[in-house]
Amino acid sequence: MKKILVILGPTATGKTDVALFLADKFNGELVACDSRQVYVGLDVGTGKLPSGRWKVDDGRLKKGRGYWEIDGVKIWMYDVVNIDRQYTVADYVKDASRVIDDIVARGRLPVIVGGTGLYLRALLEGLDNLQIPNDQNLRDKLGKLTLLQLQKKLQKLSLKRWEELNNSDRNNSRRILRSIELLSVNPYIDTKKSYLGLDKKFNILKIGLTAPRQELYKKVDSRILKRLSEGMLGEAEDLFKKGLTIKRMKSLGLEYGVLADFLVGEIKTQTELTSILKGKVHRFVRRQLTWFKKERDVLWFDITDKNMSLKIAKTVHKWYDTP
Repeated sequence: MKKILVILGPTATGKTDVALFLADKFNGELVACDSRQVYVGLDVGTGKLPSGRWKVDDGRLKKGRGYWEIDGVKIWMYDVVNIDRQYTVADYVKDASRVIDDIVARGRLPVIVGGTGLYLRALLEGLDNLQIPNDQNLRDKLGKLTLLQLQKKLQKLSLKRWEELNNSDRNNSRRILRSIELLSVNPYIDTKKSYLGLDKKFNILKIGLTAPRQELYKKVDSRILKRLSEGMLGEAEDLFKKGLTIKRMKSLGLEYGVLADFLVGEIKTQTELTSILKGKVHRFVRRQLTWFKKERDVLWFDITDKNMSLKIAKTVHKWYDTP
């Protein structure tokens, strides 16, 4: 089976640094698995740059639609979509799957870097149709069509799916709309069952990065101060001036939700801003730890271990060289 390497774990564990290190050793390209790094313009606040060795406007960085390139290694699933568009887990699965297939076709190793647990699980294990969220933009467009137009649209998308419907379903606009919605995620999806994950066709090694909770909190606090010094607040102000609404900024959650409150005066001082940011991200870390505890078949490594990188490299090397 073809192989995929996954680097997962809570925020502030240095996943991207480790992934870049391994991609360099094993002819890999990174695929970010983050619900906000997909947006153009969310750079500092989402931590697209690893470890602070680069700046967003650094001439050594190359940027393309859907990827950045750092030290010759591509990181895909950055800058996939404009910030004013709602991007769902279903969108992510569709786009990331296409990227991964392309990386494999070019004889390279996909290295998935994951902090958004739902996105990662959907990509690797599949997404039950009940879990595939509604696409409101698509629904708004389809809602303007007549029953006959919806029927013709589904027939054009998948005659097989149309023939699977009973007479009642064929005359139910809502059910036809849902079938079209599922097919828009992936044209090969089995709308009766589920979207199949990558673990059905790839040999996947999951490397998890973690640390004691208090150590993670220290890492988070340090990273927040660093991002503020690098212009995270200025990034939010610039996005607001360019037309990003406060409502939309709040919907992005975590750092951007807090920054939105600061911009409208609900948070009065930078000291208060920093304190609230730390508290929010601490809670997020706790949720991530709970989520990743349920992740299957993960080899966990403690980032406080000075020999961590060497141990991970040996583990990956053994897996990579095994047919």
